[in-house]
Formats: sequence, C-alpha cells, structure tokens
Amino acid sequence: MKTVLLSYYIDNNSAYYVGTTKPVIKPNNQITWGEDYNTYIIQVGNHCGTHVDAPRHFISSGKSISDYDIMELTFQDPFLLDCEKGPGEFITIDDLSEIDLSGYDCLLIKTGFGRNRDDDLNLYLTDYPCITPELVRWIRKTYKNIKCIGIDIISITRYGDAEMLKEAHVNAFIEDENYGDPLLLIEDMNFELLEVEDHLIRVVIVPWQVKGIDSAPCTVIADLE
Repeated sequence: MKTVLLSYYIDNNSAYYVGTTKPVIKPNNQITWGEDYNTYIIQVGNHCGTHVDAPRHFISSGKSISDYDIMELTFQDPFLLDCEKGPGEFITIDDLSEIDLSGYDCLLIKTGFGRNRDDDLNLYLTDYPCITPELVRWIRKTYKNIKCIGIDIISITRYGDAEMLKEAHVNAFIEDENYGDPLLLIEDMNFELLEVEDHLIRVVIVPWQVKGIDSAPCTVIADLE
C-alpha cells in the first residue's frame, strides 16, 4: 500500500477563486532579524487552494465543515474517473453515463487541467472545465451512495457565471427526499501522483479545524493499493 497527498501546499502564489481573498503569508518574527524565534501571519480565504465545500456554503441551514466528524470525511470506496477536458469544456452526464458508480462513496474526476496550475495560473483560474448543474443533480438522484465529489480545478462551475455557480452548488447541497445526502465538494485537488490504473482504497479529508465556517482549506490523503 502507498499513501499520497492529493492536496497542494498553500503559499503566496496559491490558486484561489477570483474575487475572493488572495493568500498572504508573511513573516512576523524572524531569527534572521535578530529575534529569538520564527512566527508567521497567515491570511487565507477559506476557498483558497485545495479546499472542501460543505452545504452551508450555499444553504444557510446546511452543515458547516466543522459539523462533520472524521468518519464522515473518510471514504472507503473512492472511484477515480479519467475525464480529460480542456479550457471551457463541460463535464456532462454523457461522460459518466456508461460507468456504474454503484458501491462507491467518493467520485474523483481527473480532467488533467491541473497541469496548467503552475504553467498558466490565469488560465487555471478563469477558463477551466466545469461540471454542469444537470450532472450534479443526476449523480445525487442516480447514485445516492456518492457522498463526495473531488476535482482538479479551482471550482466545479464556470468562472463568471453566477447563475451556473449557484445552481450547481445548490444541486449539490440541497436536501431533497429524491436525492442522496448533500455532497461534499473538494476543489483544486492535486492528481499528478495518480494514474488511472491506480486502485484507490481510501480517501481522507482533513479540513482546517475552524468552528462554524461553511468550508475550509484541507489536506487530502489517499491510500493506494
């Protein structure tokens, strides 16, 4: 068995959804300044870098990320979907219609677009592929066993399209008797260490432990066989 990280470190150049807070990490005390120890001030929006969206992100009565215990953030049957997509392309029902997701609890979608994160950050932040609201609804109705979707793009929905942004997230988070449980959404994942033939046996999300916030930056750990 091998254990890998599926999340990025946060630094001053980390990806963040445009219009939210740019990360700033600056020294506060430094030994090189003649002080006795090192400390830093970290200013990071909760949707910066690899982060997990919980229902309260769009549903005021929904669970915040701190409402989840570690077992609800542990997925024993993850599935990795190779779904190569380019700038502005959509991930639709057709991309998943021939795949049986029964028995899986976490769907990871590898578009390959993450390779642009270091090479062309502006492209990565503004012209990425995205998941259609219809696909989110279809997954929740067809595969109620799926509790989490993770993807290697900064947001599941198109940059600058407020209507799509809201519809896709509400479809993921709203409680409805025809749907499975509200989803967790992991955005800006690092799939560079994963190959399609890898057998994922466990994925664990470890969010920042901040009480009451809708969503949080997170560390994602995967066990491969």
